Amino acid sequence: MTKSEAMPAKNKPSDAQIAGAARNLENAVRELMHMADITANAYGDAFCRGDRDEATNSVTYKIPVHEDDQIAFLVNNVASRCYALKKQLQAAINGENAE
Repeated sequence: MTKSEAMPAKNKPSDAQIAGAARNLENAVRELMHMADITANAYGDAFCRGDRDEATNSVTYKIPVHEDDQIAFLVNNVASRCYALKKQLQAAINGENAE
């Protein structure tokens, strides 16, 4: 290709195609919202039982291992869903297919 030849333009998706692709993400958004709500509730339940120590300005929490594991799972699940949704949205904006 010489300097005078232009690179072929990438076909950009129409606004209607982008809107359609975004509509297809509705279920993923609702699932993410649901998991975030479950995560917030589990976090609140686990960490509402802290022992405050005004002298050291600190709080000590004692939670069962299974609750700690559950919260770790939930937080990682929500983060993973956020990353996947971002990737799917970017693909929709670019008119691509995201897996």
